[in-house]
Amino acid sequence: MDETSLPDPEALRPLLTAALALPALQPHAVRLERLVEDYARGVARKDAPLTVALVGATGAGKSTLLNALAGQSLAREGVDRPTSTAATVFAPEGANVEALAQTGARVLRYTPGPEGLWSGQVFIDTPDLNSVATAHREVARAMLERADVALVVLHRGSVAEATQVEFLAEFARRRALVFLLNFADELSESSRDALKAQTRKLASEQYGQPAESVPVFAISARAAKDGRDVSGEFGPLLFQLRGLATQAVATRVRRANAVGALEEMATRVREALSETEALLTRTHAALDSGLGRANEALQGDFEARLALAQGHLAAEVRRQAAGRFWGPAAWGLRLSWWGASGLGAAALVSRASLPAGLAVAAASTVVDAVRDRTRARAAEVAVVEPFEDDFSAESAARTALAEARAVARSSGLDAQTLGVPEVDTLLAELQVARAGAWRYTASTAVAETVAGWWRTARWLLLPLINLPLLALLGHVGYRVVRAYVEGPLLPLAYFVNAGAFFALLSGAGALLASASLAGAARRARGAGRTRFVEALAALGGRLGEAVENGLRPGREAARRLLLLLGGGR
Repeated sequence: MDETSLPDPEALRPLLTAALALPALQPHAVRLERLVEDYARGVARKDAPLTVALVGATGAGKSTLLNALAGQSLAREGVDRPTSTAATVFAPEGANVEALAQTGARVLRYTPGPEGLWSGQVFIDTPDLNSVATAHREVARAMLERADVALVVLHRGSVAEATQVEFLAEFARRRALVFLLNFADELSESSRDALKAQTRKLASEQYGQPAESVPVFAISARAAKDGRDVSGEFGPLLFQLRGLATQAVATRVRRANAVGALEEMATRVREALSETEALLTRTHAALDSGLGRANEALQGDFEARLALAQGHLAAEVRRQAAGRFWGPAAWGLRLSWWGASGLGAAALVSRASLPAGLAVAAASTVVDAVRDRTRARAAEVAVVEPFEDDFSAESAARTALAEARAVARSSGLDAQTLGVPEVDTLLAELQVARAGAWRYTASTAVAETVAGWWRTARWLLLPLINLPLLALLGHVGYRVVRAYVEGPLLPLAYFVNAGAFFALLSGAGALLASASLAGAARRARGAGRTRFVEALAALGGRLGEAVENGLRPGREAARRLLLLLGGGR
């Protein structure tokens, strides 16, 4: 056996253990572990003598055939059936059958005689496959796991027996099977041909073997033991068996058995991996579909929340615009309507009492600042925090996950196994996305909106508002200097009128600046909506990645195992 072309059994075991994390592979765990052990035994026994197991139904004549092949009475032949209730290993003197003895089988030594037709082999006489005691089949299975060739002994009533067919299906790809139709002396030639054809057809349909290559012999073990070949097929059978016993053929048989075990493992792993990938694809598609339906409701909910924060956004736009402005109009932009009204009232009151006017101005400024802070907090609560009687986000989270969770349930799996989160987890993610979009809206979006406005306003609006004020201040300064030099000094009424005119121009400038900011808060809201949509898309991407990463260790192990198993083909 060319061991370099076959994978090391020790390399298969850890990969198989990791691949068994795939739910689709777990029902086959026992079978796959048996295949690995079978493969490892086959590789380790490269120079051991060929081991032949005789399997068949009750009354098929296994013991009689064994005695005919050995040329001596090794196995007990009885009338009461089943005769063989435990496995018995018949081994020539000196043959190493320690591994077979460790299974609990009884080992009987014999001396090959010259009269033996196929003497000198290691034979295993197994219990009947159709016995009512299921333990008998387990014993036969354990022994065939350690054999190289199975001689399947049939009689005309057991050719298509379901129990036997099912049992042999486990070994069809990894054992050399030779079918022997016993009691040929009790059958006509046409009956023999019909039963042989039925056996070949069954092997082709159930085991996937080409019908023309299935070895089937119609014999009479009872006659062969007496030296008679009643059907003329016992001689060809011996020729077939003697060929199997040669070292070269035995090596090919063991290699074919090992490759068969690898191919069966590869088939099951490939099917499980394909099933898992298809399941993850369906889950991903279902999640995308659910998120698509939920996004519309989530965007509508966020838009409604932003509308509640419109006042705060407008005030924040004015405040940041005032920070870029200079001059009296900047103070006007910083004030809300409430603050501006308070200062106006303070101006009127100050004409009668200056201290009272200053007190009114201070009070209105404090009230304005408190109102701004209160409105900012109210806006954040309205946008970020869930409404007490509003379940839109939770409903959207359930909608987003419902179809994907249904796919997982239909496969008998927990949704989280496939990377689908719990509703509460997704709801928390949605709330984080909403809070992040609001922070962006109230800070970056407003700042970018104001920066765009300022690129034009500093060249057009700022000169338009401040030049008249500078001209007025220049004119007043000129009159004051002239009056001081030439006399007489200017009356108080002049300064009051100049101050009033200055205030009028400042107020008009503030109104003009405010008017130029019309729509800025809406643009900031639009940027916030876009940011929220992007956050939802990013969340959908993360959820999709979580699904794609579902069962990743098991999938990667399965792929690596398939690559390793491919080396044995």
